[in-house]
Amino acid sequence: MTIARVAWDRLPVAARDAVSGRLGAEPAVADAVSGANCGASAVLTLPDGRTVFVKAQRAHDAAPVGGISGAGPGWWGSAWGPVDELGQEERVNAFLPAGSPRVLWRLEVAGWHLLAFEGIVGRHADYAPGSPDLPLVVRALAELGGCPAPELRLPSAWDRWGYWCDPDQEPLLSGTCLLHTDPAACNVLVDGVRARLVDWAWPALGPAWIDPALWGLRLVSAGGHTPEQARSWVSRTPGWRSATPDGVRTFTRAEARRWEEYAADDVWGAAEIAQAARHWADLWA
Repeated sequence: MTIARVAWDRLPVAARDAVSGRLGAEPAVADAVSGANCGASAVLTLPDGRTVFVKAQRAHDAAPVGGISGAGPGWWGSAWGPVDELGQEERVNAFLPAGSPRVLWRLEVAGWHLLAFEGIVGRHADYAPGSPDLPLVVRALAELGGCPAPELRLPSAWDRWGYWCDPDQEPLLSGTCLLHTDPAACNVLVDGVRARLVDWAWPALGPAWIDPALWGLRLVSAGGHTPEQARSWVSRTPGWRSATPDGVRTFTRAEARRWEEYAADDVWGAAEIAQAARHWADLWA
């Protein structure tokens, strides 16, 4: 899902004043450079050095649900939009692993919904071969795998990927583990001692090996790993122990089809990921 982004200083004055009032001081602002599914986002630094990360969505924004599932309205319903996505991220926050930043507060003002998180001083993960961040990501995925299933209504892995599968393959993607579903490097912050999963806009429930499988694709597409190198890393995650050959083949093929459809629609950056996704799927075929 990609929506129009605006810089923080383009938000309504009333919205920015409300945030400053909630913080108790006028912050220094640094707009976030990533986040295609967010109307605005920024790191706000207070005079005492504390940081807060704020995501904002317009109340009236709508985006095609196909950007989430590709299967039409499905689980999300035809009226689902960015504000619903923000609300889901707020609700799931209490169930996240300890390394993920906690929600601090939410405001609704001047036609905008603003969600504030604990600020993390860190950088995006480096997925290149030999990077010291790779073992930290393995640890972060292990931490996520240890989280109990949240008592929330969340989409399943089948809701997300079933569109690209055969109907009789649904049991292969069944599970009750909490999934992040987008472990791209920009959604993993490294603070020097640990990797933290951020941007929980698309949580789901499914088998524990789904996130490692998605991480493997990102190692190939963004990190420059061969599929065999990526397999070596994902196999170190505890969740991978429950993976079945049929399940992995079905899922990686579905993910490749998803990205190939995005590439056919000229979605920016999708062509390169689609090629990597096909190589990743071919390894398991």
